[in-house]
Amino acid sequence: MNLANCNYDELIMSYLDGRTTSEEALALLSWIAESESNQAYFDSFKDVWRLTAFDIPQQVEIDAALDSVNAKIDTIEETAGAKIVGMPWVSKNYKYVSGIAAAVVVALFLGFLVRKPFTPSVMMASSQWTEETPYELPDGTKVSFEGEANISHPKQFADAQRAVSFDGKAFFDVAKEETRPFVIHCGGLEVEVLGTTFLLEAGKTSDIYRLDLYTGKVRMTADGREAEAIEVAPGERGVFNTADKSLKLMSYAEVKEDELKTDRVLDFNNVPLPVIVETLEYLFNVEIVLGEGLENERITARFTDEDPVDEVLETIAEVFGRDVESQGEGRYILR
Repeated sequence: MNLANCNYDELIMSYLDGRTTSEEALALLSWIAESESNQAYFDSFKDVWRLTAFDIPQQVEIDAALDSVNAKIDTIEETAGAKIVGMPWVSKNYKYVSGIAAAVVVALFLGFLVRKPFTPSVMMASSQWTEETPYELPDGTKVSFEGEANISHPKQFADAQRAVSFDGKAFFDVAKEETRPFVIHCGGLEVEVLGTTFLLEAGKTSDIYRLDLYTGKVRMTADGREAEAIEVAPGERGVFNTADKSLKLMSYAEVKEDELKTDRVLDFNNVPLPVIVETLEYLFNVEIVLGEGLENERITARFTDEDPVDEVLETIAEVFGRDVESQGEGRYILR
């Protein structure tokens, strides 16, 4: 890989800004390690990033902005031992470039470089971080990976936002901070939370990303289209279609019906017993009558269509100290 076939300027900007995916960051770090010139190029880029701290006015005066950039470069050149590698878009020669080209350059420079100081990134794969030993982020957020997954984050989060890049499937237990939202970037999807627990499935090669919310509230935005953002409540599922970049909100009932059509697995978490009964009736094509007092009960349980309905009902009856009676022709009574 070299600069001839890859835009490393843009990739370095994204990396310094903490916006690269783990795959992009790995590609950049591999390129840096290829040669001393690549390392010097990156170091020079980083030096300009660190030293550029002028404010962005409402109307950017091109010449003044370029003078400010050039002054920063002069400062680096005068620093003892500093080694400068020519970067085409950060060069004193811009003084002689046409106004249109200069405007584009300054817009890119101001938009991407001036925003934040350099923050080293951390890439973490999923191999050893499970439900038993979750991976802990700098703010105390815990991530339990399921299968192949990767997360990339700064060593220390910024003051205004806690941003990470994610690929794969994992359960998130986000540390609550009222003034600093937690934001997950998954391709064209952005997930914003304050403090909550949810299961996120967002593999790079998947056609559909899914977020199942357990507690709190989550806001999902596709491709930066704020007007089309959705808010997910506990028990609901947010779905992102990677093909058309669309979002869909599914209710609890729709989620369970979807699970019946796909995995045929029912995972109930403190759910009212009447809701479970309705689902079992749909799954097994039976009729179930609840005895007195059971309509207000709740249960946490996991069933599949491979479990015989008799055994499922006997398990439920045992939990509540009741009996189950089969009346034939697919009719059962929990007494």
